[in-house]
Amino acid sequence: MHCLFHQSCHLAGFQDEVMIRKMKWWSKIDFSESNFYGAFFHLLSVAMAICSLLSSEWILIEEPAVNSTTSTDNSELFFDVSRSDHCTNIGCRDFWRPARFGGFLDNKGKTHIAFHSSERVLLDCVTPMVANLFYVLIALCFVIALTSSLSFIMNLLPPPSGFLQWLKRNTIFEMCNMLLTLCVCVVALIAQCEVARVRQDCDVSLGGGVFMVCLAGMMCFFAATSTLRHS
Repeated sequence: MHCLFHQSCHLAGFQDEVMIRKMKWWSKIDFSESNFYGAFFHLLSVAMAICSLLSSEWILIEEPAVNSTTSTDNSELFFDVSRSDHCTNIGCRDFWRPARFGGFLDNKGKTHIAFHSSERVLLDCVTPMVANLFYVLIALCFVIALTSSLSFIMNLLPPPSGFLQWLKRNTIFEMCNMLLTLCVCVVALIAQCEVARVRQDCDVSLGGGVFMVCLAGMMCFFAATSTLRHS
């Protein structure tokens, strides 16, 4: 009984010490340094980055009306494409789950690439290079969402001192996100060129997913401006 009483007293003392440390940390926070406008802009940046990750319209492909029927007839002659989908758009959503590639030769000796994802099958649209580029885009968008989330917290609960305060006052996270946004645009343009190389008879353009990331970068710029004015 004496041992149990001693352990319970030790546990209660440890909990009290943790509560005291939390109260000391909470008392060091100067809420007058909170930047609610910056936090709001970072929240919008997180939302835009997540929406871009869930978007399937990063690259839009418009097939010519005249050639589409011809290509369909040829595909029925050379290969069974009854289970394939029309490749009108590509986005990060297509690469969240494991996918695989396949290939075949038609009766004319032309090579075709088949991309099998969990939701659809695309022919002559997604190459391994395009898939690798989209994996890079997913990583960049994830980093943007993560750093914007950290900046959102630091704008609501400003760090009292030290390295985190230096990061906040000098808008390091915001500048990194704007640089990452530029990298996303460059990688997306490379992916667009690769898809245009494969689909030479189609009009290939950038879609809403890229513009969502650009909006996320713009929100980071507004947050940085608000932080500099606030400090």
